[in-house]
Amino acid sequence: MPPTRRTFLGLTAATVAASACGERSLTAAPQHSEATATYLQGIYAETDRKHTFDPAAPGGFARWQADARPELRRLLGLEEMARHAADHQPAVKLEAPEDRDDYTLQAGRIETEPNVSIPFWLLRPRGDGPFPLAVLPHGHDRDGHNTCAGVYRDEAHRTTSLAQDRDVGVQAVRRGFLTIAPATRGLATAAAGTPDVFDRHGGRDCRSHFMHCLLAGRTAVGERVWDMSRIIDWAIALPEVDRRNVLMMGNSGGGVVTMYAAACEERIRIAVASCSFSVLTSKTGRIYHCDCCAIPGIMRWGELYDVCGLAAPRYLLAVNGRHDGLHTTEDIERSAQRVRQIYQAAGVPDHFAHRWGPKGHQFYSDLMWPFVMQALQK
Repeated sequence: MPPTRRTFLGLTAATVAASACGERSLTAAPQHSEATATYLQGIYAETDRKHTFDPAAPGGFARWQADARPELRRLLGLEEMARHAADHQPAVKLEAPEDRDDYTLQAGRIETEPNVSIPFWLLRPRGDGPFPLAVLPHGHDRDGHNTCAGVYRDEAHRTTSLAQDRDVGVQAVRRGFLTIAPATRGLATAAAGTPDVFDRHGGRDCRSHFMHCLLAGRTAVGERVWDMSRIIDWAIALPEVDRRNVLMMGNSGGGVVTMYAAACEERIRIAVASCSFSVLTSKTGRIYHCDCCAIPGIMRWGELYDVCGLAAPRYLLAVNGRHDGLHTTEDIERSAQRVRQIYQAAGVPDHFAHRWGPKGHQFYSDLMWPFVMQALQK
C-alpha cells in the first residue's frame, strides 16, 4: 500500500495508520484538552460497565462468566452470523501435500459462511497422532498466513520473519502440533474482505471491511472469531487430532483474535496473545488497537481484561515487548493485575501468566513455548 501524504493532527495518514494497526507507535504524545478528558472519563466510567468482574458480586466467578460470555458474543455479532449461516455446511478443499523434511505442508481453503472462502496452510507432523491442534491467526500482515507457515516471498522476507520468530506454524508443527495457519479475514490479501477501493478509509482495507461489518450488525473481530471456530470444527473431526488440546496463538491483530476467541470458544484450552494485551483505552483516552478491532458498546460491557478473564479456567499467556511502544507499561500491568484477580477467583491462579519480551512488536518463542508445553502436560 503506497504511503499517503494526507495529514491528520500534523502527522501523515500513513503514520497514523501504521500506529493504529500496531506496526509502530506514534513518536508524538499529544494529550486531550481538560474538557475532552472529562467527557471521556464520564463515558468510560467503570461503574457503567455491566460485566466488569467484581469478586464481591453475588454468584462469584461462575455467575459472572455465565452472564458475561453470551453478551460478549452478541456484541461481537456472532449471534447474527449464526442466524445468517444457520444452514451452511463449511466445505474444505485441500491440495496435495508437500514434503518439508520433518512435516508436510498442504494448502487448503474453508468456506466458513456462504461465499466466504478462507485460505490456510495445514502443517502435519510425521506419525499417526493423535496430535494436539494449533490454530494461528495473524495480524496486519498481508502475507501473514504464509509467513506463519514458513512460505516466503524471497530471502529478505525469510530473514526478517525468522529474526522476529514469526514462523510460529513451523515452530508448532516441530513441537508435535497439527497446525493450521489461516489467513485472517480483512487483514490478508488472500482474505481481504471488503478492500478500500473507493479510498474512503485512508487506503486501509481493514477499516473499510470493519465499516461494512457494522452496517450488517457484525464486527470484524466477530467475523475472525467465527472463522477460527469453523476451522476448529473441521480440524477436531480429523482422526489424527487430539480434540482435548487446542492451542490458539497470535501476534498483534492475531493476538486480538486470540483473546476474543478464547473468551468465546471454550474448546481452546491454551491461548497465547502476543503484543496485543493491554486495555481498550488508556486513562488519558488513547485507543490502542486498530479501528478494525473496535466492538461497538463494549465499554458498557467491560474491558479487555474482562475479555481475557473469560478464558479462565483455561490457560492464557499474554506477552508484550518492552520496546513495542504501542501500549504503555502502566496499562499493560494494570490489565494483567485484573486478569490475575479473575483467575484467582476461578481457583487457578497459575493458569494465567504475563511475560515481557526484551524487544519490540514481535513473537517471543522462548517465552511462549515453555508455557504452552507445560500446560499441554497438565
